Amino acid sequence: MKHAPPESFESIRIDKRSGVPAYLQIAAGIRTMIQQAALPAGYPLPPERVLCEAYSVSRMTLRQAISMLEREGLVVSYRGRGTFVAHERLKKQQQEFRSFTEEIRSRGGKPQSRLISFEELPADFEAQEFFRLRKDQKIYKISRLRLDDDVPLAVEVARLPKSLCPSLDSFDLEKNSLYSVLEHSYGLRLESCIEEISAERPSSRDRKLLVLPKAGVVLAIRRKTFTDIGQPVELTRTVYRGDLYSAIVHSIRKI
Repeated sequence: MKHAPPESFESIRIDKRSGVPAYLQIAAGIRTMIQQAALPAGYPLPPERVLCEAYSVSRMTLRQAISMLEREGLVVSYRGRGTFVAHERLKKQQQEFRSFTEEIRSRGGKPQSRLISFEELPADFEAQEFFRLRKDQKIYKISRLRLDDDVPLAVEVARLPKSLCPSLDSFDLEKNSLYSVLEHSYGLRLESCIEEISAERPSSRDRKLLVLPKAGVVLAIRRKTFTDIGQPVELTRTVYRGDLYSAIVHSIRKI
């Protein structure tokens, strides 16, 4: 017997002929419901088997969608209990917009970078939406280890549209600030960003790169960067060592 999910979940339609993977379509549908408050904090998602039947997908595909939402802090899963809409984390508006290099220098440190990888890839679903790209357009994905006076401090993964900064791979991003290159070589005027800060458990890769102790935690900062005319430039996720870095937030009370 096929069990139907609650009406709100039935509104998600999966197009198997689309070039967008099914797990991204499922994640996008649930994300929209959460953001539009159709699913309140603490609301339990239907069991895996119910959603798998409803969307005609495998458990692996569904778990990919749920894992993506977990990484975004939108849902939380408990073993033996299920998955629930997460309570919103405290967010504050940061008043100062700085690059990693500028931030570390402002604290009296010595910023350094080591390039882990530089890839040219098809734009994923999130990048397509944020940068307003077609499916056939490419993005750069740049992974760097950021250090302060030779001490590993952060792992940064940045995505940028290739059309905005062609031949970016010709620059030495171990010696040059990415923002400096974008501003001085491509004429982009970076003006604002939106950042979401949260405490997380590190992945095994990040733990190794940051030389973290077994019980160490990280501070994850997701940044969306815009130019002075509101053009999206960069999607970045930076994972900082929780024992060596704290986020300084300047807030203004408005009455």
